[in-house]
Amino acid sequence: MMNQQTVHEMYQRLVAQFNQARLVGDNNRVPLLRKIVAALDHPDQHYHVIHIAGTNGKGSTGAMLSAILEAQGYQVGRFNSPAILNDREQIQFNHQWITEAAFIDSYNEIKPVIKRLGLKTTDVSIFEWQFLISLIWYRNQRADYVILEAGLGGLTDATNAISAPQLTVFTRIAMDHMQILGDTLTKIATQKSKIIKPGTTVVTLADQAPEALNVLQKEAQKQDVTLVAPKTKVTILKRSFTGMTVQLHSELFDWPALTLNVAGDFQSENVTLVLTAVAMLRKQLVTLADQAVKTGLQRIQLPGRLTVLSQHPLIVVDVAHNPDGMTALTNSLKPLIKQSSVTWIVGFLADKAVTPMLQLLLPLAERVLTVTPDNPQRALSATQLASQIQALSPTTNVQPMANMSQAMQMARQTLPENGMIVVGGSFYVARELAAMGGGI
Repeated sequence: MMNQQTVHEMYQRLVAQFNQARLVGDNNRVPLLRKIVAALDHPDQHYHVIHIAGTNGKGSTGAMLSAILEAQGYQVGRFNSPAILNDREQIQFNHQWITEAAFIDSYNEIKPVIKRLGLKTTDVSIFEWQFLISLIWYRNQRADYVILEAGLGGLTDATNAISAPQLTVFTRIAMDHMQILGDTLTKIATQKSKIIKPGTTVVTLADQAPEALNVLQKEAQKQDVTLVAPKTKVTILKRSFTGMTVQLHSELFDWPALTLNVAGDFQSENVTLVLTAVAMLRKQLVTLADQAVKTGLQRIQLPGRLTVLSQHPLIVVDVAHNPDGMTALTNSLKPLIKQSSVTWIVGFLADKAVTPMLQLLLPLAERVLTVTPDNPQRALSATQLASQIQALSPTTNVQPMANMSQAMQMARQTLPENGMIVVGGSFYVARELAAMGGGI
C-alpha cells in the first residue's frame, strides 16, 4: 500500500497535467462528454440526480438539499464549484471531500475509456475531469442521490452530459459571465434553460425575473415537462450573523418556523426553492420526513456565504461577485450591522460589473482596504480598485494593500470598538483568506 506522501505527490502530478482551460463556449463539448459518459456505461443512471443551474444561490440550494437528504439517511453526493479551500472540495460524498487516492482511482478507471475513444487525456479539461470523476466515484460509493451543480451556463456546461435528472432546479438568474453566456437576461436564461430534459420536473422561483421565467416556461413546454414555481409568502422571524428563523407558506407547503444555521436574508429565497423541491420529491413518493427537513437545515455546511470567521472582532466573509449577489449581501447586512463601523476588504476580477457592486457596498463602508485577487489574467489591481472607489466616493477612506495578510492586519489594528470586518468580492479573495488559516 502506498503511503500518504506518495499518493499526495501522484495526485499533484496528475492535476498538474490536466488541461487547465475551462473550454466553455464550445458547443461540441457536451456531445463529446455524452459519448464518454455512455462509454463509461452511464454511471449517472445508478443514482437519482438533482441538477441545479442559475446565477446566484446554487451552492446554498445544493448544500440545503444535500443536508436534508442526508438527515433522512440517504447517501448523498454533491458536485459544486468553484472551490474555496481545495479543488477536492468540489466532489463531496456525505459532506466528505473525495480523497486523493479515490480521485486517482476514479481517474484510472476513466483513462482507458478515454483512450478507447481515440482521445488524449489532455483533450478533456480539468473541470470536465472533475465532473467525470465525480460520476464514477458516486457510483462506486453507491450514492442514493447526487446534487449536481452546473459550473457555467447550461447548454455547453459539462454537467449537461447527464441523462434526465429527477429534478432540475433553477436558482435566481441574473447578469454574469456575459462574455460567454450573452449580454441580456433572455440570452443567459436561454443558455441555462438547455439543461431541461424530457422526463424531469423543473423547480424555480415564482419571482424569477419575468424574461428569465418566460424562457424557462417555454423550454419546459418544449420538453413536455412540468415547471413548478409556487408563489411563496416568506416572513423572517429572527435573524443574526449565525442563523435565522423563517416562516414560509405556499400552495405546496406550510412551515411555521424553520431554523437555518446560515445567515442572510437572501437565504430565504434559497430555502423556498429547497422546500418546493422537497414537496415535489414527496409527490414522487420519496420519503422525506418533516424532522429531516428541520434537522438538515440546522446542519448546512456552506463556506463563504456570510460566514462568521471570528466574533471578537466580528469578521464575516462572502463570495458575492456580481451585482445580484452583492445586492443580496448588502440587503442582508443592513439589518444586522446596526451601529457597527464596517471595514471592507475587497478585491474584484476586472471582467466583473465592479462599479454597480461598489455602489451597493460603499454606503455601508466606514473604510475600504483593497486587495488584488490571485488571478493574474483577470484581476483588477488593488491600486486600480482604490482609484475607482475614490472616484465614485471621494469621502470614503480607501487604501490599497499589498496582500490579504497585510489587509487583515491593518483592518484589525485600526478597527474601532464598534467595528466589524467584511471580506468579499471574489472566490479568489475568500480563497486567499482561507489559505492564511482564515477558517472559512
